[in-house]
Amino acid sequence: MSGQSIERLMDVILQMKINLAHVTETFHQQTFEIRQQLGSVFEEEKQSLDRCLNNIDDRLEECSACVNDYQRLYANLAVMREKLIQLGANPSTLPASLPGDNVAEIISWRVRELKEQGRL
Repeated sequence: MSGQSIERLMDVILQMKINLAHVTETFHQQTFEIRQQLGSVFEEEKQSLDRCLNNIDDRLEECSACVNDYQRLYANLAVMREKLIQLGANPSTLPASLPGDNVAEIISWRVRELKEQGRL
């Protein structure tokens, strides 16, 4: 091999090395950008889940307030019904009472009821 051929071969190898470095740099940059985009998507989805959980918490707090209202109204209605009976009236029957005083048990009972009715 002549000196000129070796020099040309060395130039080709050097150019290949430069091209490979460029491809590697581009690959690392694209990987970094994709990682950032995926991180952003992950954070958005995480925030969506947090909002869903907060909405569930809000609804459970509303359910707790409704349970308290139901129990209070039921007690008042039971007293009113008894007074009507004492006065000789024949009032209609009371609505169903809630099974227990614990909000968690009542919500669990209601979920089972709704499942049985095919509503959940």
